[in-house]
Formats: sequence, C-alpha cells, structure tokens
Amino acid sequence: TYEMGSTFKAISIAMALELNKVTLKSTVDTSENLRYGRATIHDYEPIHRPQTVPEVFIHSSNIGTAKMVMMVGVDGHKAFLRKMGELTRLQTELPETAAPQIPPHWGVLNSMTIAFGQGLNVTPLQAMMAVASLANGGYMIKPTFLKRDGDARDEANRVIRPEVSEDLRYLMRLNATLGSAKKANIPGYFAGGKTGTADKLI
Repeated sequence: TYEMGSTFKAISIAMALELNKVTLKSTVDTSENLRYGRATIHDYEPIHRPQTVPEVFIHSSNIGTAKMVMMVGVDGHKAFLRKMGELTRLQTELPETAAPQIPPHWGVLNSMTIAFGQGLNVTPLQAMMAVASLANGGYMIKPTFLKRDGDARDEANRVIRPEVSEDLRYLMRLNATLGSAKKANIPGYFAGGKTGTADKLI
C-alpha cells in the first residue's frame, strides 16, 4: 500500500461535485496557507489568490482540495471513500492483496490531508479502480484478471452521476493540456489524468 498523493485530488473533487458542494464555476480561496491547530497545509507551487475548481485541479492545490473536502465533512468524506472502495481490502483472484492503512483516530486534520493523498495508504489497483469510475460514466467496476463474459457494467454499481463523470473527464483532459500532466499529452490521443507525488524530498 502507498500514499497515492495528488491522484486522490480527483476523488476529492469528484466528491465535492457529486454532493453539490461546488460546481466547475465555483472558486476556492487559496490565497493563504490553511492552518488547523499546529498544522499548516501549503501548496507546492502557491498561487496566492482564489482559484476556480478547474484551477485547483490543474495547479494541484492542497489548500483548495482540503477546503472542498471540509465542505463535506469527516463523516461524509469517509462514506464517499468507502463507496469508492478505498477503505476496504480489494478482493481479486490473487491472494496477494493488502488492506488499506487507515488512521486509527480519523479527525478533521486527517480528512484535510487525505484530501490530497497523504495519511491513507491504499494499493495502486484500488486507486486506479476509483479513478476509472470517475472517467467511465460513474460505474464502479471491480477489477479482474480473468476474461469477462458480457458487459462489465452489468454487475457495476453507480458511484457518481454521469454529469459529474463528464466534469472529471474535462478536468483530467485539461490537466494534460494546461496543467501538471502536460508530458502525457501525446499527439493523436486524448490523454488525461492526475499526476501524484505523496511527498517531494529536496
């Protein structure tokens, strides 16, 4: 299991959109560091002004994402992550699976850091499963190593509305054209996604 870093921002922003806390036209104040108790959350490359939701995504703002998660609250955040399969062991045909490493006492600060991918460890396949559901129209499709019979969506659960999935596809594509994932913008492909680094050690 790993801290998945900023890739989790896609899940956090999808949650805020799904629960109608923000729209793509909403702005979040990221002009100053976010303080909670003795902790201070800052952006790796600060913008020092309010940002729209797409700007929070493409500039990978820890502050903006944490504030969006706090609009939902700790209990709502946990419930959404559970729905996205990030709080339980992912079962596949292989026995080698690890349970997520979840904070034993999950409070406000935990949700703030988990918003941008620090403090909750999951397997890469779990994270990929969640982000795939954000892009595929909103269906949580359980991964398998075996060939499927029929449409995978026949046994899938809807986890976000189709319009929220469309918003996430727009954000992920925008990130490849204007944001932190420009190196993935390969001619001939409509690549999109979210880059992620749990911690940069200088």
